[in-house]
Amino acid sequence: MNKDKQTNESSLERELTVEEDCQMQVEENFSADFLLEVINGTSDPIFVKDRQHCWVLVNDAYCNFIGRNREEIIGKSDFDLFKKKEADESWEKDEFIFTTSNQNESDECITSNDGEKRFVSIKKCVFKNQEGQKFLVVTIRELTQQITQHFQIEARLRSSKHLLEQILNHIPQAVFWKDCDSVYQGCNSFFADIAGVGEPLLIKGKTDFDLPWKEEETNWFRLNDSRAIESKKSESIVQPQLQADGRQCWLEINTIPICDAQGKVTHVLGTLQDITERKEIEVTLQQLYEELEIRVHQRTSELTQVVTHLQKEIKQREAIENQFLLSEEKLQKLSANVPGMLYQFKLGADGQFSFPYVSSGCFEIYELFPQNVIADASLFISSVHRDEREDFEKSIANSAQSLQPWQWEGRIILTSGKVKWIQAASRPEKQADGSIIWDGVVTDVTRLKQAERALKRAYTDLEKRVEERTQQLMQTNQALQKEIGERHLVQSELLASRQRLALLIEQTPLAVIEWDKNFAVKEWNRGAENIFGYTKEQAIGNYLEFIVSPTAQEQIDHFKTALLSQRGGSRVVTENITLDGKTIICEWYNNPLVAVNSEVIGVASMVLDITEREQSETTLQEQEQFLRSIYQGVEQLIFVVNVLDNGELVYADWNLATEKATGISASNAISKFPEEVFGDVQGAKIRQQYIRCLEVGIPITYEENLVFQGEENCWLTTINPLRNIEGKIYRIVGTSFNISERKQAETQLKQQTQELKIALNELQNAQIQLVQSEKMSSLGNLVAGVAHEINNPVNIIYDNIDYANNYIQNLLKIVQLYQQYYPQAASGIQAFAKEIDLEFIYDDLPKLLDSMKIGAQRIREIVTSLRNFSPMDEAQMKKLDIYQGLDNTFLLKDYLK
Repeated sequence: MNKDKQTNESSLERELTVEEDCQMQVEENFSADFLLEVINGTSDPIFVKDRQHCWVLVNDAYCNFIGRNREEIIGKSDFDLFKKKEADESWEKDEFIFTTSNQNESDECITSNDGEKRFVSIKKCVFKNQEGQKFLVVTIRELTQQITQHFQIEARLRSSKHLLEQILNHIPQAVFWKDCDSVYQGCNSFFADIAGVGEPLLIKGKTDFDLPWKEEETNWFRLNDSRAIESKKSESIVQPQLQADGRQCWLEINTIPICDAQGKVTHVLGTLQDITERKEIEVTLQQLYEELEIRVHQRTSELTQVVTHLQKEIKQREAIENQFLLSEEKLQKLSANVPGMLYQFKLGADGQFSFPYVSSGCFEIYELFPQNVIADASLFISSVHRDEREDFEKSIANSAQSLQPWQWEGRIILTSGKVKWIQAASRPEKQADGSIIWDGVVTDVTRLKQAERALKRAYTDLEKRVEERTQQLMQTNQALQKEIGERHLVQSELLASRQRLALLIEQTPLAVIEWDKNFAVKEWNRGAENIFGYTKEQAIGNYLEFIVSPTAQEQIDHFKTALLSQRGGSRVVTENITLDGKTIICEWYNNPLVAVNSEVIGVASMVLDITEREQSETTLQEQEQFLRSIYQGVEQLIFVVNVLDNGELVYADWNLATEKATGISASNAISKFPEEVFGDVQGAKIRQQYIRCLEVGIPITYEENLVFQGEENCWLTTINPLRNIEGKIYRIVGTSFNISERKQAETQLKQQTQELKIALNELQNAQIQLVQSEKMSSLGNLVAGVAHEINNPVNIIYDNIDYANNYIQNLLKIVQLYQQYYPQAASGIQAFAKEIDLEFIYDDLPKLLDSMKIGAQRIREIVTSLRNFSPMDEAQMKKLDIYQGLDNTFLLKDYLK
């Protein structure tokens, strides 16, 4: 406050000094009264500020414009009369003019004291007096209704151009346009990235030879342009192309000639779409066809020569299994790297629920392992906060009943006691068994919720601070008004104003001209010199016609006659001629100078050069028309949806491709809800996607099945939210294209994959049977060989046991006879007989031989049974005794216990 007070005191001292200078020069300033009458007679607000940004001169029009009198304005700054934000902006702009001493002109929309919005043209320049003091001279010219309409048209053109540029940059296709010489005139961001130029503006003026295409590719493109221009019909080519980053891709290029009203081709519009994915699908499909044929051939040959090629088939099976493992591994990596948790939720026909699939992101959000949730689905449901569980279960029931996409946001409580905010979304699908499966994703939005709460607290604190600051400024303003009012002197103000008025007329960037009643020049300021090129000495005495274009002569004659016969001012826009012969467009504001006796003694004119503005409006109109031709010319569906203040969604526009696909013209859809355009069911489905885009706040892409003109097709749609300067979403721009053929190709690929799996399973079963058969054959051969090898020595043992028994009986009998006839044997014989327990041998040796005979008999029976079970190498069938087989089985079972 002290700083402002010192500033105002300094301003008052300077005003007093200027007053003394004015009193010395008032006799010499013969045109002061005339200049004062001109400045106060004009309807345009005019004022002068000193170097401290305080008002030192204002005219009546400016006082009326802001709704205050001179005493309330003179000596004060912007901070005393306007809000701080407006005052800061005005101070910054004025300081720039003071510092650079450059003239400045700008068109702005401001709100006057009565709350009415007005379009004005503000011109500022700096004047330096003999003492070196700087003053800011400002002229505010309120634009007429016609100019206001021009501004509104210009604003709409800029908005339309900006909207079309946004639409082009969000189309998932590359769009470009050339002139008839195949020189690029513009493109969208997608094409700029493909061409490697970075920004769309950098493409202008380049040809295909300047871009990283190959020579044959460049020739293809230029030939396609020539054909489209000659035939005036769209041309299309599909070619492989090497991109700027070295990648090889397949591109579909459509060239569309654009004609003017006379049917002459003026430009060529092109769309470029990456169909690499489609080409890869076709290649994959062809490979699968070939692989299937190879598998069928291999299966036929392997079944006929199974033993010979068994090892080869096992290796091929391992290769196929590795491919499937690799695919499964890629799927696991993909689900692990997707933010959040991917899942499948199943609600059975009996009301039981389960999770057939849960990705690894489950642990990051729920602190639960996927296998635990799959095993016990209640772990997932029980984690929902008890205050929100009812809403959670109700939302699932509604989705199950209506089969509409399910979305839910709420809190969960982890096993650790931690509370999180999650956002879940999924799409239900009815199964053949009556159950419903939801495929969806769960994301953690805890940080977003925390940020929202912090933002609310910051907003409350900010409101409180603004209110406190406002009270302080009001108190300061009242004190300053009281101090300045006490120092204000009316006489010094009048004298200073006369001098500054003369300076204002001389320094204003407007051309100020005084004419006599014959329209000869009497006064010619510096602004007139700058606009028309004539010096004051050259212009004085010349008549109005010397700066008027011959084509405007009739218009000037009419306005001169009308001006001399009326009392009010007039405005006219004419073509004028400068000293160097250049034609310019000027806007004239003319007021008759009326003497006390009501006689017109002359005319005062203020002139503004509006040549650049007229050219700018023409250029904007041409650009808007050209961008609209691109918008309507692309083959992709483009539509625009406005978001109203109450949250409702209505269509704003769509292009000709959308009209052709839906059978509904854009005029019949504008300002209508989706349900009004597409019916209640399909419209509600479409609205749900728009609402989801508003909720996530980012572009989304989804597939949807829609029925247009009685035909159902699958569409891949991308919708992008647009935000205003406040960050609020006010519009949605969408693009869509028909992917029904691609879906059919995917379905066919899945069917062929299933057939391949069935063939593989049959092949695997055949391999298992062959291996089992080979094993049994090998086992039979082994058993037969073992039985044969055992049978021969056992037969020898069995056949010789009887002989050995007879020999041993004879030997024992001889020993008994020796004992009978020679009872007194030698001492050595008696000792050895005692050592070997001869009596025991007499008794046990026959038993030992009988045991050996029984064992040999059993071995013979086992070998015979094994031989009955073994087919040996016999290939022909033979009769078998099943009873004997059963007996052999039981025998082997008893022996092998």
